[in-house]
Amino acid sequence: MSGVRAFIAIELDQQTIDALAGLQLQLKREPGAQLVKWVAPAGIHLTLKFLGEIDRTLIPRLVAVLRDSIAGEHAFALTVSGLGAFPSLQRPNVIWAGLSGPTDAAARIARRLEDGCAALGIPREERPFSPHLTLGRVQREAAPDARRQIGDSVRRQRVGEIGLLPVDAVYLMRSELRPAGAVYSVLQKVSLG
Repeated sequence: MSGVRAFIAIELDQQTIDALAGLQLQLKREPGAQLVKWVAPAGIHLTLKFLGEIDRTLIPRLVAVLRDSIAGEHAFALTVSGLGAFPSLQRPNVIWAGLSGPTDAAARIARRLEDGCAALGIPREERPFSPHLTLGRVQREAAPDARRQIGDSVRRQRVGEIGLLPVDAVYLMRSELRPAGAVYSVLQKVSLG
């Protein structure tokens, strides 16, 4: 078996990537920012389904699941706006930019992907789908006081609408873990109707 680490996502356009890179620069100037591993702007995407390590022979069947999952969906655009943290601003683990607009369309696609992937034996995600763009992850060893400081920094940012995220395709992506961070490449692009 030859495995590949993979996920299914919506990719960002360059304008949105640039806007998020600017937002990250602001956040990097804040107290506690050195305890956050920031996602490279080109690596920011809206994950619909993390697949983990899969057998390469599953790829054609996953592409079929992708096609089925977006059947009947038309291109749409999400608004990128606001900042937040999971699980909360008091105990942040993940710092994110929010998404609004027709998030029900993204959630519908994600739900269909879960069903189709489960039929292939890929475990379901236990957490409900929550559309967001991960900007950074707080280091595990960060103390509670440092986490609160990071959460306060995120709270202080006055971030309105960052831009529009056009959604006209869904991507099956490969993730290669390297010392400098993950490197992503497209395995298959499937366009919305």
